[in-house]
Amino acid sequence: MVNIMNVKLPNLTAALLMCLALGACRIEIDVPTSGRVSTNSEAINCEAGETCSVYVNDLYFDETFVAEPAEGFVFAGWRKRSRGFCGGNEAPCHLVTAGFEGSDLLMALLENPEEVFYLEPVFRSTGFNLLGIGHSFFRPFMDFFPGLAAGAGIANHTQSKIIAGGANGTPQALWERDSTREAIQEILDTGDVQLFGMTYEPTYPTTQGYENWIDYALSKNPDTRFFIALPWLDRPENYDTAAYANGWLMYHDTDWHAFIASLRELYPGVEIYCIPYGQSALELRNRFAAGNLPDVSVLTGPSSDAIFVDSKGHAGDILKHLGRLVWLSAIYDVEPGDASWDPGYSVDLQAIARQIMDAHDPAYNASYH
Repeated sequence: MVNIMNVKLPNLTAALLMCLALGACRIEIDVPTSGRVSTNSEAINCEAGETCSVYVNDLYFDETFVAEPAEGFVFAGWRKRSRGFCGGNEAPCHLVTAGFEGSDLLMALLENPEEVFYLEPVFRSTGFNLLGIGHSFFRPFMDFFPGLAAGAGIANHTQSKIIAGGANGTPQALWERDSTREAIQEILDTGDVQLFGMTYEPTYPTTQGYENWIDYALSKNPDTRFFIALPWLDRPENYDTAAYANGWLMYHDTDWHAFIASLRELYPGVEIYCIPYGQSALELRNRFAAGNLPDVSVLTGPSSDAIFVDSKGHAGDILKHLGRLVWLSAIYDVEPGDASWDPGYSVDLQAIARQIMDAHDPAYNASYH
C-alpha cells in the first residue's frame, strides 16, 4: 500500500504521493498491447494498448490496481520510471489518499493541478514462435537465439529460419525467388507464426518486399507481430572509426525510423518494430579504437580475436555475442540468467547491450515492453 504518512518529506516519492493525495494531479496508466489494468473495485479498466488518465479529486481515493497479462504473457512487475508508482513491485498496486485533511503543505499542492505521474505494467512473453528470414549478417543471431532465450527463462520460444547470402536474403529477393517464397509460405501457412523477423540490405531500398510478406503473414495469422533488424555497415575497413559510427547512427535515427514509420502507416494496429543490433559493431569498434577492448587484438581477423572476420564485415565471436544480447532485449526485454551463455570476455557485453537499447527511441521498440 502506498501511503505518504509513512514517508519523510521532502523525499521525491513523498512529493509525488502528496500530489496524488490531494487530487492535484493525474495518474496516467500506460498499458502495453500484451495485457490490461483494472482495479479491484472495477471502477477503472484500462485495456491493451490504451493510455488511461485517472483523476483523483478528493481525499478518499482508495484503489488497488491489478495487471492482467494477455495469453502467452506474464506480469513482470510495475516499471521503474521517473514519477512512477509501485516501480519494481510485482504485487497489485494499492494507492490510497486517506488521512491528509488539514495539512497546509498538502493543501498547497492543489495550486498545481498539472502534475502527471505514471503506473505502467511490464508484461513479458513466455515465448514466441519466430520465423526469421535474412542474410549472413542476420543468421548468427537466429542460430544461437533458442539457447539464449531458454537461459533467460523464456521457456516456449520456438523458431524457423530461411537464409540466403547478401542481397538474396532481403525480403523482396526471397519473395521473387520461387523456391524461397514457397518455403517461407509453407511455414506461414500453418498459421502458427507469432513473430516474423526480417532484415535489410540496400540493394532493395523500398518497402515492397516487406509489404508482400506482411500481407501474406497477416492473411494466415492476423495477430502476427513483425520486426526488422538493421545490421551494421558492411566493408568496415572502408571507413575510419568515426565515419563508420556516424554513418550508421545518422541513417538509423533518420531514414531507418522513417522507414519503420511508413510501414506502420500502411498497417495501422499491427506490431512493427526494429532491432538496432547493427549498433553492436560500432560500439565495439569505438572501444577497440580507444584501446578499451582487450578481448580483441585486430579489427579483422580470426573469429576469436577480431570484431570482423573478413573485409565484407561478417561478425567475429564478440560481435555475435553482443548482437544476440541486443536481440534478446529487443524481443523479450530480458537479460540471460543462465551463466552458460557467458563467453568470458572482460568487457561487460550485457552493459553495452543495455546501453544500446536504453538509447534506442522507445517509439520504435516493441509496444509490449
